[in-house]
Amino acid sequence: MIDIGYTGAFLGGILTLLSPCSAILLPAFFAYAFSSPTALLGRTVLFYAGLVTTLVPLGIAASSVGTLVTTHRNVLIVVMSLIVIALGTTQVLGVALPMPARTSSVQRDASSIVSVYLLGTVYGVAGVCSGPILGSVLAVAAMGSDPAYGGLLLAVYALGMVIPIAVLALVWDRFQLSRRRSLRP
Repeated sequence: MIDIGYTGAFLGGILTLLSPCSAILLPAFFAYAFSSPTALLGRTVLFYAGLVTTLVPLGIAASSVGTLVTTHRNVLIVVMSLIVIALGTTQVLGVALPMPARTSSVQRDASSIVSVYLLGTVYGVAGVCSGPILGSVLAVAAMGSDPAYGGLLLAVYALGMVIPIAVLALVWDRFQLSRRRSLRP
């Protein structure tokens, strides 16, 4: 039987990808997606590696902290639930959170190995929209009180973000959707 935590983490990754803030990811992902299916697979693995580089340590840390606060489990559940509700409410109300201005004007090759990896490392935690869902997955990891479980949970969450965009890129390329007039700006 599949643990609901893993299923929830995977679905959370998909929901994170479907959030409005994730629209900024798709052009960067598509910038490297279409050279060939093999290149797409390789770069998707790199993107996933970037995601897990950032997210798995968060899951391990959350689980380690969870071990320390197991005695206050009920209070932690209430507090984390309220935080997730507050972040979700902020998102639904469209409250703009201050973001640092981009200062670099250096052009980079979006399809380079380093760029794809770095996109993954930043994307997992950078999107404002990922906050409530990521917070929920981290809360589950903390409640698990097992660093291996927490790390694996966040790896599954990252997989939920990667699989749909890879499938979308393959479908987009296979059916040449970029040539359709209704899908062009």
